[in-house]
Amino acid sequence: MTTLIRIAAATVLILSGNAAHAYGSSQSSQHCDKPVFSEFQPATNKYLQSFSEFSFTASANTTLTSIMVTVSAGDTKYHFMSKELQITHQPSGRLEVKGKVDRPIEGGFARLSITAHSKPGCEKTDGYLVRIH
Repeated sequence: MTTLIRIAAATVLILSGNAAHAYGSSQSSQHCDKPVFSEFQPATNKYLQSFSEFSFTASANTTLTSIMVTVSAGDTKYHFMSKELQITHQPSGRLEVKGKVDRPIEGGFARLSITAHSKPGCEKTDGYLVRIH
């Protein structure tokens, strides 16, 4: 009888441990650490004589091939996919992203919109404005 109680107790402990593990793993699969963009150049709301180049840093969890940048200035729009950008891995794991428009923008405003994923279903869009006079 004692052996039967020990087996029953062991079975209950094993089953409760598996249930807790299963619960924990389902929670972590829903967690989403979105990419973070920083170190924008030119800086946000900066006044420039003309605009032609941009750069920023993306967090280490960013999927390199998912990075897209759109530069809008009035009716002019430039779309950059990751293959059209210069992307460099930094020692910290972050990504330095650089791009250049075909012709300098000479007046008004330019809006940079950045979109990237850290994993499927975990997307971040960010952007900023540059003033050109």
